[in-house]
Amino acid sequence: MLTARLVTSPYAHARILNIDTSTALSLPGVVAVFTSETLGMTQADPFSRAQTPLAQQEVVWCGHPVAIVVGETEASAEDGADAVEVDYDPLPVVIDPEAAIRPDSPLVRSRSEIEAGAGGGEHAATPQVGAATEEEGLSQNVSQTPPMKMGDIEAGLLEAEVVVECTYRTHPVHQSYMEPQSVTVAPSHSGHHLVIWPSTQGLFNVRSAVATALKMPERQIRVEPVPIGGGFGGKETLLEPLVAAVASRLRKPVRLVYTRQEDLLAGNPAPQTVITVKLGAKRDGTLTAIQARMILDSGAYPNPLAGFSGFHFAGVYRCPNLDIRCDVVQTNKPGTGAYRAPAGPQAYFALESTVQELCQQLGMDPLQFRQINALREGDPSIMVVGAARAGPAANAGGTERLEGWDRYGHRRLAGWNGACRGPLPAGARWHLYRGGGQCRSFRLRRCAGADCCGGVEHTARSCERDT
Repeated sequence: MLTARLVTSPYAHARILNIDTSTALSLPGVVAVFTSETLGMTQADPFSRAQTPLAQQEVVWCGHPVAIVVGETEASAEDGADAVEVDYDPLPVVIDPEAAIRPDSPLVRSRSEIEAGAGGGEHAATPQVGAATEEEGLSQNVSQTPPMKMGDIEAGLLEAEVVVECTYRTHPVHQSYMEPQSVTVAPSHSGHHLVIWPSTQGLFNVRSAVATALKMPERQIRVEPVPIGGGFGGKETLLEPLVAAVASRLRKPVRLVYTRQEDLLAGNPAPQTVITVKLGAKRDGTLTAIQARMILDSGAYPNPLAGFSGFHFAGVYRCPNLDIRCDVVQTNKPGTGAYRAPAGPQAYFALESTVQELCQQLGMDPLQFRQINALREGDPSIMVVGAARAGPAANAGGTERLEGWDRYGHRRLAGWNGACRGPLPAGARWHLYRGGGQCRSFRLRRCAGADCCGGVEHTARSCERDT
């Protein structure tokens, strides 16, 4: 078993002038050193992190691998990685997505790399990389997803009696799984078959990515499922094609495990976002317009899942007029992944926070507002207009049962099955009727009786008290 270590860039953006591996190769225990030129992976798409794992002409984020060193032991591989000398020419860096979107912003990649990678590779189905919308004055760092529209948003806003607009900013979040990114690949003696043990959430995605990178039939690649120490959306295909290419070249098993620092620098964190939501509604609470714009920081690689982010804004409430747009912005940071659903937590945080603000403006209970506007079966879907679908209204009763907050965000009386609706006893924080005559009253030294359970029969034995 051979061990691999990565040589990574200390710069967020720089041109690679020279990579000297001679000293590393002379060290005892170092088996091989590969760069993008010597490894010879079949794909040359700089916009695909999995297919082009080693930097080619330039590095585009701090931690970007420029070489991989293979040693007989972890120590020898580490010594070899330290001995690789790389000459860099630093280039302008773009970190803030709102700055990267401006027409005068420096480019995340040089024009030569943009021209080499545009219109092909793994992300051919996603918005064209570097395709600037000149009429809107956006930079080439922006890749726009097709806007999602239904109805007439301007008419919906004019029809509204109350309009609320809010902007939210979220930061990138690492998933903080216990086990770092890791993979072990064992080739057959002929090199025509590979067995891969990855720390991943997507076994079939790994097989497809490795088959594409090495131009091997998928039937010659076996991916073995193993327990992983957490993933939460952050462990998709990342290191597997690189390690598979090295193992295939050397015809020996190779293992690569990120250090914690490498994982934090070069993992798949949840993206940074800037979200603006505008809602319009009538005085009776009926939604007339939902307009949303998301700026999604995808790091140095276009996010193939960014297009799904728009559906989060359109899949909760029934509204005849929708206008949802997502601008995917590249910055000099590592590529992004998911954390509890691709861009889902960010989108719902923005949408529901704006709904709360709208309810306060209307003077309406948030639960009542959601009951009025929740999607119902048969409502038009933004994916296929007129398509029948089951919406959240089917669970409106569950929403009421779990409702534990008043319209101002303060905790109030709540019942798991809706039976407990009596007045809150003095000294109690809240109580929950759990079914079967069981009542829980906190900070009470005795059962509150009918006043506690709204007349539901119970006994002292079934009443649990927190003293």
